Amino acid sequence: MKKPQQGPSLYYASDKNIYDALNQSRVDNDTVQGLFSRRNIVCSKRTPREELSRFFSRLTHDYLDHKEISLRLGVISRRERITSVDLRGDIKKDDVTRAIHKIREELQSEGDVVHVSEEGGSIIMNVHYSTIDYKRSEFSQLQQKDGHLELIKVGNDYVLRSTHSDYVDQIRDAFARQLEKETSKPIERVSVNLSGIKSNSARSQFFYDLMSELPGYVRRDVTDVYVYKPRPNPAADDSDEEAAEVDTHVEKVLMKGNGVTQSKLLSDLIQVQNYYISRVEWIATEQLGKGFAFDVEVMFSDPKECTGFSYLLRGVYELEDNGKLSKKRRPPTKSEIDTVSRAIEDKAKELVERLNKSSITPTPKTGGTK
Repeated sequence: MKKPQQGPSLYYASDKNIYDALNQSRVDNDTVQGLFSRRNIVCSKRTPREELSRFFSRLTHDYLDHKEISLRLGVISRRERITSVDLRGDIKKDDVTRAIHKIREELQSEGDVVHVSEEGGSIIMNVHYSTIDYKRSEFSQLQQKDGHLELIKVGNDYVLRSTHSDYVDQIRDAFARQLEKETSKPIERVSVNLSGIKSNSARSQFFYDLMSELPGYVRRDVTDVYVYKPRPNPAADDSDEEAAEVDTHVEKVLMKGNGVTQSKLLSDLIQVQNYYISRVEWIATEQLGKGFAFDVEVMFSDPKECTGFSYLLRGVYELEDNGKLSKKRRPPTKSEIDTVSRAIEDKAKELVERLNKSSITPTPKTGGTK
């Protein structure tokens, strides 16, 4: 969980970096004026931006200048997917509290901002942290992000729900290890994965059943389906013709539209060419309540092993006065996210258990309702 050292300074921005950054539309005129005013330089708002940028880039710049520009050009963080793991064992609340306290101290020592609270019987840890992405331009490499971990008590066990990112996953794993130290007893970690299911048709069936059997919701339409077929490992005695086939292998296919599961192309890919589904996005309508429609995405981040199960409630379509769904999608509320999360997690665990117990390879049901 320890971050690599990023400073105090990795480089000194060149005049070209400054010039390019100040000409970006996300750097407003007030920011440019502020950079000049720090040097007691007064400039007209009518002066062309290119001229101001050229003049300022020739000056000496310091850390505060770089910080001010990078704040304007930094990447806006998006809502991340959610993942969960069950922590099973003899776990007491005092053990959880001590483990969270130690993890919080460790994160704060690394420069993260951590806030811990209790809400409705759940313990919530919010982490504000920064990452560096060297693939981006100089002034947009620094990314400010928020991580979320929630501990929900279920019987004698806990469900640890968290945002799905590399850094938050490290925090989650560190907490589980610390909790095991506090309890002095082994804790079983159970997550949704299909690594033990080798049948491609069974892996696809998992997604079909999850969409059609999600408790409290009716599948309305399937808009995105990602299918995957791992690259075969050529044997040493393979012929040149077989080796050429491996070189032209198509590993991933995305199908986007309406009623995607009805398409003959998807049926051929799964049943004939031995692909399997690794990610889906569909519209689900709630059976009770207000009849809103929910845009849901579910995937495995590692499609080859079918591990790293995560999901995202992208948005909600409300019912208009005429009884039809709105075409505008709004962000989901906290209660809507919690309700959909519980439904997905419970059903996914049930389906994995069903597939593990089944000795008969199922045939994916590609027909039926969209």
